[in-house]
Amino acid sequence: MQIITGKYRARKLVAVEGDSTRPTLARVKESIFNLIQGKVQGSKVLDLFAGSGAFGAECISRSAEEVCFVDQEQKAINAIKTNTKKMSENFRIIKSDYLSALSKLSSENKTFDIIYLDPPYKSDFAITALQKIYELKLLNDEGIIVVEHESENDLLKLPSYYIIEKTRKYGIAYVDILRMKEEK
Repeated sequence: MQIITGKYRARKLVAVEGDSTRPTLARVKESIFNLIQGKVQGSKVLDLFAGSGAFGAECISRSAEEVCFVDQEQKAINAIKTNTKKMSENFRIIKSDYLSALSKLSSENKTFDIIYLDPPYKSDFAITALQKIYELKLLNDEGIIVVEHESENDLLKLPSYYIIEKTRKYGIAYVDILRMKEEK
């Protein structure tokens, strides 16, 4: 696992020890960044369910203005710290469950241009997180949410205030790019 491009190109990344997380495959990560090309530089990024922090580290390498990593597992926090060591850019690591972290970020008036959700497969965390992100107004007006999930049915209960802009399938993984519906 390594950073694909940017300031830290080819930098090796460590995975989270054990089997509590599932790293995004390199080809999937590369495809995600092709889908959101041009949106990362200068953006504020939230890497929720961060795991090793590979998505956020890639964003740092591609000149994101600010990255916030969130995970509740200490092993994941350790991996993120290792993977961001010697990166001088503006980033923050929050050890917390995702709902508490979203509430904390809201109380600090934080908003994001890109939110990456890669929750545990076979959970309803993505839908719950999407609802909370909307309620707390954490996504900027032109912002996007990238959701990685296992089944094409995982987002059937997608809240009506989101639209799926793009969908791709990579093996067992699906990636959706979401936007907020424009209010009329």
